[in-house]
Amino acid sequence: MKTNRKTLCLLIAALTVGGAMLSCGGGDSTNQTETTAAVSGGENTETVTEEVSELEQLPAADYGGHVVNIMLNDQDDRFVDIMTEGEETGDTLNDVVYRRNRAVEEKYNVTIEGVSEEYNAVNTMIQKEVQSGLTDYDLYFSNCYASTPATGGYLYDITTLPNVDLSNPWWDTAALEGMSIGGKIYMVTGDVSPTSLLTSSCLVFNKKLFSANDMEYPYEMASNGTWTLDKLVEMTKGLTSDVNGDGKYTLNDDVFAFSSWMCDSPYSLFFGAGATFSSKDDNDIPYVDFNVDKISSVYDKIYQLILEQDSYFVTDPNLYETTYECFSNGGAYFCEITLQKIDLFLRDMEDDYGILPIPKWDEAQSDYLSCVNGAGGFVVVPSNPEDAERTGMILEALAAGAYDTITPSIYEVITKTKNVRDEESAEMVNLIIRNRVYDPFYINLCSGYNIVQTQLSSKKEEIASAIEKQLKGAEKALTKIIDAYASLE
Repeated sequence: MKTNRKTLCLLIAALTVGGAMLSCGGGDSTNQTETTAAVSGGENTETVTEEVSELEQLPAADYGGHVVNIMLNDQDDRFVDIMTEGEETGDTLNDVVYRRNRAVEEKYNVTIEGVSEEYNAVNTMIQKEVQSGLTDYDLYFSNCYASTPATGGYLYDITTLPNVDLSNPWWDTAALEGMSIGGKIYMVTGDVSPTSLLTSSCLVFNKKLFSANDMEYPYEMASNGTWTLDKLVEMTKGLTSDVNGDGKYTLNDDVFAFSSWMCDSPYSLFFGAGATFSSKDDNDIPYVDFNVDKISSVYDKIYQLILEQDSYFVTDPNLYETTYECFSNGGAYFCEITLQKIDLFLRDMEDDYGILPIPKWDEAQSDYLSCVNGAGGFVVVPSNPEDAERTGMILEALAAGAYDTITPSIYEVITKTKNVRDEESAEMVNLIIRNRVYDPFYINLCSGYNIVQTQLSSKKEEIASAIEKQLKGAEKALTKIIDAYASLE
């Protein structure tokens, strides 16, 4: 599953010398116009190609000053997908989002207003608004828990929303494949949610600790495709150290090989190793696909890395931020994280660090795979929009405008400023965002989706028996979702 082609071209272009654009093949001239200018002092002319933004190419409309109200969730500052300081401040993300919003407002004669609510409250609000017949919000920026209002009939099938073309490159193809059931899609993401792109999972490593132990940075392995889960386990073996000699491993007193927490690393490492819980048939219907041997093999390695090797593994949600505190304070060699959390939690880290993709299962695995945490930004439309045509047009315009200007700028922020401190990490980011994973079983939160997390948190050494016990319930849960989709008009 891959990010869209043009987004990838833009991201790759950010890495080229002087910003020269690389061709990704299948060139599309629809976003260019040609003008001819005479060369001074002669009859020769030269063709000057001027690029026309995707937003400019969308149909224009006048919506009479309509206020586009958007509800966003506040998880990890995801409200920045829309909300700004109301002016340019010099902060890159704020400024590009602000300019995108203004461009959409001017093109469609609307005013964009964003408000945020607590992480889990957004989906409850959707249901209440629809049940009450209210149309207070045009769009909601939610998370995978929107799968519940989707099956309840509270969301609009985006495939039928006027003015939205999901074949456009600003929509994440991998997400569409993962979230569609029988051709119906109620949650979408892509360039419209820059924080969704940044929710891609990855690893960071402490260069100071590596150098102190004469350890080679894993960049070359990552570049040549040999960065595997076995290599990570091997590299971290024996690194956890009881620095103060008190016979136990304690945050801020000792050094850990690996730092992570239960709601992220089990999924990142599992999906990164190519394991899944479901597949799809030719009719776009997902089915439970528990490959017990593969799941067990991957789990064994994750168990070894996190539990047998005494990593810093947070299971208390109230302490989740200490996962990154451990690393940023120089207390861990590796940390599982997302691109967005790098900015949130490592911006003031003193030690130099580097970024790596989540390791493959083995060298035969064709690509590095980045789990997109279910908390990532998924955009939904209530099933009773006041004006479906207008809502669709604004949604498409916000996405196209982000594709034009926000995504390339976001990438530059990650790779060129305080968040990443070397050119190699910039190349690693390209590997991280190239293949993002959306397992339908996980995205729809089917019974058993959290089995790896549950087993690790309980310090269980094996997972096969737990998987087998989950099979019947999992199939029942997924069938219920499929039936619900089939019943919706």
